[in-house]
Amino acid sequence: MTTILKHRKKSRRAPPGSRKLPGICTGSPEKLQVNGEDVSALHVACLYGQLATVQLLVDSKLEWINSRGSRGCRPLHIVLTSKSSATSACLRYLLEHKADVNATDDSGQTPLHLAASEGLLDCVEMLVEAGADVLLKDSIGLMPLDFARIWCHRTVARYLKSCMWQVEKKKEMEERKLAQVLYRDLVDMAEQNKLNEKTREGKMAEWANKKGLPPLKDFSSRTEVTKYHTQCLLPNKSSSNPKHSTGLCKPGHPQQDRKTTTKQPAASSPGPWTIFTGLQPEKPPTEPDLQDSVTLRRDKNSRLLQYTTKWNDKPQPTPKLPLDVLERVLFPRAFPSRIASPQQFKPQNIAEVPHRRRPQGQSTSPWTKVAMHLAEVLEPGHY
Repeated sequence: MTTILKHRKKSRRAPPGSRKLPGICTGSPEKLQVNGEDVSALHVACLYGQLATVQLLVDSKLEWINSRGSRGCRPLHIVLTSKSSATSACLRYLLEHKADVNATDDSGQTPLHLAASEGLLDCVEMLVEAGADVLLKDSIGLMPLDFARIWCHRTVARYLKSCMWQVEKKKEMEERKLAQVLYRDLVDMAEQNKLNEKTREGKMAEWANKKGLPPLKDFSSRTEVTKYHTQCLLPNKSSSNPKHSTGLCKPGHPQQDRKTTTKQPAASSPGPWTIFTGLQPEKPPTEPDLQDSVTLRRDKNSRLLQYTTKWNDKPQPTPKLPLDVLERVLFPRAFPSRIASPQQFKPQNIAEVPHRRRPQGQSTSPWTKVAMHLAEVLEPGHY
């Protein structure tokens, strides 16, 4: 892969041994011969980093600014390989005149790919501010961040990583907003369904009262109840353990005398050392959870996400969102957030955080310090 990238980078260099731009004017032909290839005059001006000539050519013919040259390169691609002191100025001028910042060449590379591979931090920042997509991949699946890492441009890589994080978080917030719309609609539908159920129960009770019948909840079974039905009819008096349930006990059995006793909780076994911040937990979230009312599933044919409700069995399409986003929004209690409360954003010094079942103070083994010191010295930059 490194050999391929080196070949890509060297293929767009200016002609060796000659850094002087040939004479170009507005009346010159659109195509010039450079290394046996036909390129436009604007491409040549960008290759040599001549800002005045670039301005002259763009003003005379604006459509050249996005023209395709050799291997599908645009002027933005060429200007980033000029290695000239005016590279940033030429790039800024092209961007101000609406050059396509996400244009790709035949290998799928954007200007941001080239700027990252060359380590031009100022050009990378300029392209990102102009709207360059930091998540675009070339024909072999590499992003601009991958090029910065391959060519060991650490500053550029850190900047692109930060931009990618911001883009992904912005995308996630937009997805959550779309899911919140569905969530509010489903909550309203669930509340309306509960109201309808109460209305039906009230009408049924009113009808039973007019007919002189007892309420439906007071109806008792006409069948003879045996000892084997006690556990089903009296769930509150039955034990969770079927072997010790009171419904299966005979009168005078020792277990009936034992039902009033309170079982003492077992002593908790010592667990591993844990860290706590000493902050009081906030109130639990009051958002309604739709786990009992809504079911998410994928269609067998289209593999698209759909949802069904307990009041409507017909599958309904969901917005085109990832499954994890829908689950976190629709079922907040079943899928809690990794950061439960804003208090967890409070910074603290780890050395001052109290530990459970561990005394305060310095208790690190000296051999551990020696091992960490050797690892830090022998592997610089790893820790």
